[in-house]
Amino acid sequence: MHKTYCKKEFLTKENEPSTSTVVSFSGLIQWGKNDKPEPLSFLEISSCHEKARLHRTYEMTAGDWILQVEKLRDHINDYLDFLSEEQEEE
Repeated sequence: MHKTYCKKEFLTKENEPSTSTVVSFSGLIQWGKNDKPEPLSFLEISSCHEKARLHRTYEMTAGDWILQVEKLRDHINDYLDFLSEEQEEE
């Protein structure tokens, strides 16, 4: 059984003229009318002009994909710690 997860979120405030979003998805996707559904997982971060998408490749196990997303989370957490420390020093 395959569950589907899809979350889309604005990272910017509602009244800002520029937009930043994050989208995370995991589930089965049917590409063509006669194709059988295949698993797809990705995490996409975008701003007004740029977009970055990490996706689980066919070679990756579920564990490999989870490890990659965990590394990204840890990297972002380290960066947030740095930014918070800098703000406290101001």
